[in-house]
Amino acid sequence: MSDELHAGSSMTAGVSRREMLLRVGGTLAAVGGSVWAAKHFYDPRGDAGLPRYGKETLKNYFAPIFDGYGPSEPRFSIARGSADGDDVSRETIAKMVAAALGPMGGMERFIKRGETVLIKPNVAFDRGPRMGATTNPDVLAEVVRLCFAAGARRVLVADNPIEKAEPCFAKSRIQEAAQRSGAEVMLPATTSFASVAIRDRDPNPAASEALGTWEVFYKPLRLADKVIGLPPIKDHNLCFASMSIKNWYGLLCGRRNQFHQDIHSIVSDLGMMMSPTLILVDATRVLMKNGPTGGKLDDVTIGGVSGRPAIVASVDPLASDAWCLQHLLGRDPAQLRYLDLAERKIGERIEARRKAGSDAAGRIDADGKRFASRDWQAYQRQGLIKEATV
Repeated sequence: MSDELHAGSSMTAGVSRREMLLRVGGTLAAVGGSVWAAKHFYDPRGDAGLPRYGKETLKNYFAPIFDGYGPSEPRFSIARGSADGDDVSRETIAKMVAAALGPMGGMERFIKRGETVLIKPNVAFDRGPRMGATTNPDVLAEVVRLCFAAGARRVLVADNPIEKAEPCFAKSRIQEAAQRSGAEVMLPATTSFASVAIRDRDPNPAASEALGTWEVFYKPLRLADKVIGLPPIKDHNLCFASMSIKNWYGLLCGRRNQFHQDIHSIVSDLGMMMSPTLILVDATRVLMKNGPTGGKLDDVTIGGVSGRPAIVASVDPLASDAWCLQHLLGRDPAQLRYLDLAERKIGERIEARRKAGSDAAGRIDADGKRFASRDWQAYQRQGLIKEATV
């Protein structure tokens, strides 16, 4: 007999009859309690018995502006400045941002006292600001300053970079610029993510649809009353160009690299997904090639093909993206498939909401025209594009 079995036998021999009965009785009581609990708490549906939480949805952040934004007001406004050597000074940037917003009523037209504002720059890569792969930190700082001057109670700066977040925010100087101007940086964390219903059904790949329900960097969007997109203009090796619509890619979480196989479907879905309060395009340093990450300083040109740094303020991301593509990157908007797809998808969603009697679309003006057209030339003929030089 092994030592282990011998020790067990000796212990049994040392237990009295009374102790044995008490132990057996306790065991039977425990088993009986388990049977009762199993009978009363058993859920034949399994996980169906757990509480169910509805999928989140995104606000229309332009809707509060829509009612007061007249059909004869600018759809976008361009302000050009001058470079100081191979850079753009903070003073020039401040003047350009103010001049771009001026014809549209200034920042106070979009931001009201006591509101929380989310600014979404492009912080996708661990690159310095001179490389043009990320939003110019001085542009960000000036936009934050103007939000507070308009009465914002709180300004958030958030992005979910392609590379590790902390080095991206540090190397791009976005973190320093945000903190210097009083904004709060929100780095991505799983506790800030949520499943968001982009559509109320599964996407149809045959119709170039990519998103049904997807995990999104939701917390800053939930907290925000208003959202400002702050993208740089740059070349992109997969989707031809990265501008304001592509900038919302930084809100997606999970295995988003799978979308690279059909990049135009996902980018156009992003244009449908987000209804921002305002877009401010950073065209100070334009990455002309080797985008989106950039390779060398020779890839970057001040102001792109125009040769002059610019800021574009817009309430129609499709139109301003088409204009920026042509006037800053020097490319034909007709070649950018996701602009066509986004225009169609946004139009379909607006029509569906209108038929359903919903006023949530927020993109139909008093004449029934949409704030979602890539035809910037039509806006120009109507006098809805303003330009200034500082």
